[in-house]
Amino acid sequence: MIGYITALYALAAATLVAAGQNELVQCTPGEYKIIGKADCTGYYLCVFGNPVEMPPCPPGSVFSSSSNVCVPKSSIYDDCKKTTDGSGSHITESPDQGHLSPVERCNRDGNGVFHHPTECQAFYNCSVRYTPEIPRFFEQHLVECPYPQLFNKETKQCDHFENVKCGTRTEFKDGFRKKALPGQYKSNMCGGSHCIPCNVRLPSCEGKRDGINVHPVKLWTPFYVVCYKERTVKEDRCKVDENGRTQLFHPEKNECVSLDMIPREHGGMMPECGTKVDGFYLDDFGRCDRYVHCQGGKYIGTIKCAVGEAFDDTKGGCVPEEKACGPCGKLDHW
Repeated sequence: MIGYITALYALAAATLVAAGQNELVQCTPGEYKIIGKADCTGYYLCVFGNPVEMPPCPPGSVFSSSSNVCVPKSSIYDDCKKTTDGSGSHITESPDQGHLSPVERCNRDGNGVFHHPTECQAFYNCSVRYTPEIPRFFEQHLVECPYPQLFNKETKQCDHFENVKCGTRTEFKDGFRKKALPGQYKSNMCGGSHCIPCNVRLPSCEGKRDGINVHPVKLWTPFYVVCYKERTVKEDRCKVDENGRTQLFHPEKNECVSLDMIPREHGGMMPECGTKVDGFYLDDFGRCDRYVHCQGGKYIGTIKCAVGEAFDDTKGGCVPEEKACGPCGKLDHW
C-alpha cells in the first residue's frame, strides 16, 4: 500500500512538471476536486492533494468550469475566457461588456430567472445549481419547461404554448431531440443505454392534423397518437369493441378497427377475397353466425346474423338455424 501511494505521488509530481510552470494549480489535501486549465484545453484532478493532468478535451471543444465537462467551443455552453494562439501562449480575450454568460449573470444578480437566448422552452434559474455530476444535457442553471409548454418572458413562467410569443427564440414542436437539429426538449432525451427511444415514448406530430393519428413506430398495433397544432398531446390505445374483442389502429383508415379489418400479414383476421368471385361466403374461421362479402377481389365486410340464425351458403344469407343448409345447417338434405 505504501509503495502504491508513493508511486501515485511520483506520477502526480511528474505530470505537474510536464504541464509546465506557467500555471499554478493548488489542491487541498484530502479533497477530491476538478480544476480547469487556464487555457480551457482540459483540466486537473486533485488526488491526495496533488494535481494530476488529465487528457485534453477533444478537438473543437473546451473545458467548462461551470459544468466540469468538455463542451463545444463557442457554443452557449462555452464559458471559457481564454484561448491559445497555437504556440501555447495565453491570449486573454477582450471582455464583452454587452453580454454576460448565464453563470456570470447569476453570480452578479444572485437569484433570478431569465429566458434562454435561442430556445423558447428553456430558461435559466439562478437558484438551481448543479453539482459536478451535472445532468448530461444541461448546463449550469439551465431548466426546461415540460413539453409542450414554453417559457413566457413576460411572466417568467412556463405557460401553454399558445400563450407565449417566442420572437427570435426557436419554438420546437417535437418533444424530443433530433440529431440533425440541436436543441429541443433535452429532458426527454435518453440518458442511459436502457432508455426507450424518444420517438417511441413521444412520437412526432409535425405535419399531422389535429386529433388521432397513426403512431409512426407502432404500426398495426392498438396504439395511436393524439395531436394538437402539431404537438403530441398523448399516446393512446384502442379500446375493445362491444363484444370485448381487441381492436387495432388501421394506419390507412386512421381509426380503430376489429381484427376482421386487419390484414393477416399484420396480425389480423381479414378474410381472403383475392381469388373469389363477387358474392357472400362462409367465414374463413368457420363461425356460422356471420358471413363474408367479397367484391372485386377485395374484402368489403362481415355481416353478422341475428341470434338463432346461421349462414346458408345456398341462399347466400342468414336463415333460422333449423332451416339452414350447407356446412352451418342442421338439415341433412342440402
